[in-house]
Amino acid sequence: MKRAAAVTHIALGAMLAFGALCAPAGAETDLGILAAVLAGTHSGADNPQPVSGVVPGALLEASQIWSRARIHVEGFPQINLNASSPGPLGTSSASLSLLNAEAQFDLDPRHRFRIGAGFQVVNLSNFNGDNGDRDDSRVTSPLFTGIADLPVGHNRSVELTLTDAPNVRGVLRITQINGAPRTPKPEQGGEVDYGASYAWHFPGATYLLGFRGLSYHTRNTDNGELVDRNVGAGLTFEARFRFGRR
Repeated sequence: MKRAAAVTHIALGAMLAFGALCAPAGAETDLGILAAVLAGTHSGADNPQPVSGVVPGALLEASQIWSRARIHVEGFPQINLNASSPGPLGTSSASLSLLNAEAQFDLDPRHRFRIGAGFQVVNLSNFNGDNGDRDDSRVTSPLFTGIADLPVGHNRSVELTLTDAPNVRGVLRITQINGAPRTPKPEQGGEVDYGASYAWHFPGATYLLGFRGLSYHTRNTDNGELVDRNVGAGLTFEARFRFGRR
């Protein structure tokens, strides 16, 4: 799990360096950060008592944009969520990191509608305060996105996003409190990520205030039991800065 988290850190650093160093003629590089306050719940086969809470978080993003195409990368190194009350062996907790990468294409010359396809990598870790087990998994999925950026006034717009990860796959590895491994659980499921934001556009930057939600679940492919379910939503503030112009 530490190696997987390190890979996510390296990928996020590389994406920011890429955006900062390269803005070819006729292209635009956007760098941004999304800050959020999220309320969420984690549950699963080994967590009959769901872990719920409210946490702040941030997501980094970079886009290299050409006339009607772009490469978009976003993610965060790690966020943590702790249960409100401890179990017999301590406080249950969950953590995750995320990396999304897509190629996106405008569907119209005014750049109001676009679609994208790519991949997602999610690293998940969980400590169960009831039995002392620690669960770790790294799951991947193809990724598909639809975006609408609809003008609502001078230099303002409403941005709507919907992202589907339809084939989340991985293997949940479980370590007992005494260090002995339990039988790994192959898992498969899906994720839906959705959002709506009100945007203010300025010559060198765009600022967005909005809402974002997530529904994620996987099941054991051997017996169908629920392995992992994460549901959350919250308020977001996003800043995107432009370097170069299309």
